[in-house]
Amino acid sequence: MSQLNRGRRGLVGTTLLTAMLFLASSCNEPQEQGPSVDLALSIPSTELTKDAGEQYIKVSASSTWIINLDFGDSDAWLELDQVSGNGSVNGITMSWSENSSKTASRSCTLVLISGSETVQGIVTQAAAGSTPVDPVLTDIPKWLELPATDDESLQFVTHGMTLASGTQTRNYSFYYDLSLMQSVWVAYPLNDGLKGSGSRTNEWGLDPSIASDQQPTLYSGFSTGSDGNRYDRGHQLPSADRLIYNANVQTFYFTNMTPQLSSLNQNSWATFETKVRDWSSSMDTLYVVTGANYEGYTVTAADNLGNPIPVPVGYFKALLGYKKNATLGNSNATSGYLGIAFYCDHKAYSDSAIMSEWVMTIDELEEKLGYDFFVNLPDKIGSDQAATVESTVDSWWK
Repeated sequence: MSQLNRGRRGLVGTTLLTAMLFLASSCNEPQEQGPSVDLALSIPSTELTKDAGEQYIKVSASSTWIINLDFGDSDAWLELDQVSGNGSVNGITMSWSENSSKTASRSCTLVLISGSETVQGIVTQAAAGSTPVDPVLTDIPKWLELPATDDESLQFVTHGMTLASGTQTRNYSFYYDLSLMQSVWVAYPLNDGLKGSGSRTNEWGLDPSIASDQQPTLYSGFSTGSDGNRYDRGHQLPSADRLIYNANVQTFYFTNMTPQLSSLNQNSWATFETKVRDWSSSMDTLYVVTGANYEGYTVTAADNLGNPIPVPVGYFKALLGYKKNATLGNSNATSGYLGIAFYCDHKAYSDSAIMSEWVMTIDELEEKLGYDFFVNLPDKIGSDQAATVESTVDSWWK
């Protein structure tokens, strides 16, 4: 196979749903060593744009397997860093070269073989002359979790997901700053049904809705910061908030990451994320806005291509809880809604700081950041009740 272009890696386009290609396992009895696993080939995106890029795929299997690549009559343009193995393997790198043809798309059939079973998946790459659809939405939905989106310098993007029931719904939305190569906030609804069940995929990848050269490349994480500190790939929408496979894959898009101090990400921030999930389980829906403050930043951490990515000076969450029967705190006076907000400087904290140092009203967070959170709430409950929700911290949260 000819050498692939290893320059700017990326996926560009509008494919937002994960492709799951599978075939039921054979009826043979499972081996004594452990339970059988359905033979499956999981490919996050099967519709590629003309640009060179890479993504991680997954093989689920109970025994030895091999993957053959069939390019039909065309030259080889895609490769895998592992084409055989034994048992399930996550994180196989699929990489491909740029399609220089102005008119002809091209396809590759991946044939996964294990014993007498076979699974096929087809990956198609667009021609160079293809025109991608603009991912920016001009007709912003009236979802309750959304802040105001009136900054013309930022891009609003929404990713969808498919629930276990087959229902399609929104996963999360984000407001993206091309100059920072970061999302300034990520907004999403949260409850037990939307969280679902499953496990962390760790399928780190480029976001197909943003051009690859306008987002960080983070397959191996951030470098040590310019201040000498270690920075993690900090999720804004936590992986554990979306455990359904196709939705969880999208939480590992690089547009959902910020360079976050390991000492914060792995300690009090992780505790905070768990607290938010616990709160959501007591509600019909918890509407969440998570974001990063870059005002006056001075520190950067490089991505895998050496791009200096700004390190936030602080992090925040704005929460709007809804309980239909209005049994939480004083929500009977506000049609079942409760609000609270949090802000922390970007440093290490003890867990006790979450409710003592971080907590504030939504109004106070808006004043601090200049945002307008939950702009669609007045349409639901009226301006007076919405003002009450945003100006108070109910005792229920504590």
